[in-house]
Amino acid sequence: MSHPPPAASSRQPDAPPRERRLREVDLLLPVAAAICIALSWYVFLDYERAATSGAVPPEVAARVGEMRVMMVLLSVGGLGLAGLAARDARRRRRAEDELLVAHAALGRRMARRTDALKNRTKALRESRLRERLAEREAEAAFAAGQVEAAGTYLHHVGNALSAFELELLRLDRALEGAGRLDAAFDALARAIESGDRAEAGRGAQVLRDAVIGRTFPRLSGCAASLGDLKGRMLGELERHRGEFERRGTPRPYVQDVRLDLELAAILDRMPRAAGSDPVSRDILPEVVVTVRKQPFLLGLAALLRQALDAATDPVRVRLGQGPDRRAVLTLDGVPAAETGEPAVAAFINFLNENGGAFRHEPGAAGRPPRLVVEIAEPPRGQAPSGFPGLS
Repeated sequence: MSHPPPAASSRQPDAPPRERRLREVDLLLPVAAAICIALSWYVFLDYERAATSGAVPPEVAARVGEMRVMMVLLSVGGLGLAGLAARDARRRRRAEDELLVAHAALGRRMARRTDALKNRTKALRESRLRERLAEREAEAAFAAGQVEAAGTYLHHVGNALSAFELELLRLDRALEGAGRLDAAFDALARAIESGDRAEAGRGAQVLRDAVIGRTFPRLSGCAASLGDLKGRMLGELERHRGEFERRGTPRPYVQDVRLDLELAAILDRMPRAAGSDPVSRDILPEVVVTVRKQPFLLGLAALLRQALDAATDPVRVRLGQGPDRRAVLTLDGVPAAETGEPAVAAFINFLNENGGAFRHEPGAAGRPPRLVVEIAEPPRGQAPSGFPGLS
């Protein structure tokens, strides 16, 4: 990052003037040369005056002339050397002055660069401190949100447990009549043995009123209340799901699965025992679910194997498309499934935690018992969650 040079100040104590007089040491050599030349001329002129005071031979006069010429040349050479020495000294002083000026300018530039680097380092350090503070505040807010969500969730769970306890009390109250029901059966048996048809009819009517009129409605109401309680608990779990998920959790790989083709393939590989009725099919084509393919199909195959092994009547497998793009698998003629097998339990857990449903409907007049499995479609851009083997 370059900075423009500051405006030139009229007062610069660290910048020497561009022109500076020569120092005494620089004038020493020229002055010494001039003194030597002056002394040489003085000696030469004195010698010449002494030599020419009388009769002078021509050879001496010629030699004196040559010496005069040599003295002139030496004087000119000495003065030239003195001038060159003075000029070199002046240039050297000018170069030193320019070097001092450049050094001062470099010092000022280094000071400006150092100050700028110091300011940038300070700003960067403050920025990092602000980022760390923001991260800590975000983590604290997230933790506080988790605590609040956990408290709300536990509150709803407590309410659900209280309702569940109430339904258990109602069931216990209904079961308390087992002694009276046993006594009524004994009275009916004695009346039948004694041949008292009127007493037997009254006892049968009392039993009908007790079992069909009072006990079964209570049990049906308790079952409906427990189902509603389960639905509310699942709703609370679904509402608070995102508040308990850890940040940065890697999402599993999911893909679209043609459930109609996979269901037909599972049934082809799973024939019923010899002598039993075959499995009839009513499979809607192009039913697609978004899951982890291999674990999901393993759980579905375990459920089908268990249901078909436990069935004693003809079985009909129906696959359709329900509302909200959810796949509905119905197994007509199968009893209630046992959840002791880990694969079946994991499959049911996956259904419950991802908006699906798993229920058994008892048989009624003209309708066999059936097992209903609903597989919900996850929201767009969100992977199914729940049991690690199926999510």
